[in-house]
Amino acid sequence: MVAKEKILIVDDMETFLKLEKMLLERSGYEIITARTGIEALKKVQTEKPRLVFLDLVMPEMTGDAVCRFIKTNKNLKHIPVVMVTTKADEFSRDRCHQAGCDDYMTKPVTQRDFFDKIKKFINLEKRRHPRAPIRISADCMEGEVSYQYYTVDVSQSGMFIDTFKPLPLGTEITIKFSLPRQGAPVLVKGTVVRTVPPSHAPEGARSGMGVRFTNLSSEDSEKIRAYVAKA
Repeated sequence: MVAKEKILIVDDMETFLKLEKMLLERSGYEIITARTGIEALKKVQTEKPRLVFLDLVMPEMTGDAVCRFIKTNKNLKHIPVVMVTTKADEFSRDRCHQAGCDDYMTKPVTQRDFFDKIKKFINLEKRRHPRAPIRISADCMEGEVSYQYYTVDVSQSGMFIDTFKPLPLGTEITIKFSLPRQGAPVLVKGTVVRTVPPSHAPEGARSGMGVRFTNLSSEDSEKIRAYVAKA
């Protein structure tokens, strides 16, 4: 099984925290939460997340103080920190940047905001797994609804699917596809983590959606690795 990437979300507002957690868990990430600055410090050291979303205004210890601790600790400073603020004023931005954050967002935070930051800092296809172009049929199921698409490329982390009507971000689907010379079909669950509608597709590029695999077996992962290596 492909291990889930850990994301730490730190916010003292329980309602906001639950919404963030639900959104990101649907996309196949392991979500860790904290409601105070002190709790955040403990969890970032024990859990070693791949990415931290950190509210600026926190009880016990402010978000910028937590960020400063992370960025001055030799064992933690590599972890990207995205500060989340309620104000877009220059003072708040300066606090975030002076603490050493990698990026920041202003509430209210949209679904697109989250996925843009995740794509920026946890880009699995580019960082961990090479991908290869492939044009094959992929049978997809969303609940009881079936779709047939064609793929653009594939990696051990996911694939990009060619379509003029991408499914909404966070949509969970089951995908079945066969790789050339790799035996039985691959059957895997995935989550839509990127959408490129025709109006947003770069010149010469295809519209479609990026799907992150969430339960790829070791056997199927090896099939994809072998295909990509020979492509």
